[in-house]
Amino acid sequence: MSKLTRLLTVREVAGLLDRSPETILRWVRAGKLPAIRLPGGAIRFREEDLDHWISLRVTTPATLQVTSSTTHGETL
Repeated sequence: MSKLTRLLTVREVAGLLDRSPETILRWVRAGKLPAIRLPGGAIRFREEDLDHWISLRVTTPATLQVTSSTTHGETL
């Protein structure tokens, strides 16, 4: 038997990502965030899909690019 996965609501995902529910829904409509639409129309998110989505967006020092800017005549 397969393991059941926890499904998160829009409000739960918004809280986890520190974004508004409206932003989460906008990302879903734009195809930027993987979601499941239940038969009644409710939107849910698989916890492991969300974890994977977040892991693809983690910024590490190796992926940061420093751009130079001038502040008071000094280059950073």
